[in-house]
Amino acid sequence: MAYGQAGSSGGAGGTTIATTRINTLDPHTVITMRDLMGSASTAPRLNVSGGSGGGGGGGGGGNAADAGGNGTTGTAVSSCISTNAGAAGGGGGTGEATDGGRGGGGAGGNGGVIVIISTSSEFGTTTVTGGSGGATGTEGGSSNATAGAAGNAGKVVTIQV
Repeated sequence: MAYGQAGSSGGAGGTTIATTRINTLDPHTVITMRDLMGSASTAPRLNVSGGSGGGGGGGGGGNAADAGGNGTTGTAVSSCISTNAGAAGGGGGTGEATDGGRGGGGAGGNGGVIVIISTSSEFGTTTVTGGSGGATGTEGGSSNATAGAAGNAGKVVTIQV
């Protein structure tokens, strides 16, 4: 008879709805672009991208244990500059006869957005890296839990005036 319950899946990354094509705007309106891009009577703030998912819980130990809880789903976000959805969290490990399974790692956050407005045509090399995915738990039953996915790279927007 097998003991322990399965770990649960990590949370999915949040979706991103990107409608702001910031690199096509006149540089003089970049400062007020949030006021121009929406139809609401009040100006919503621009967001970067969707949120990343949490890691799944490890399964319980023993023959009457519960399965691990699912990782939280990343927040869905609209009015974004970047089109990257959030990354997914890692799955939890399986419980064993006496120990619960290890928890899965949470996903890394997405990189941000940098806007450079310059008269120069030389912008140099700029990168916006996503965060590293979280590691799995180190204590507990089986080691079949998975680490969270790394966050997606952010966006660099260059506008020459």
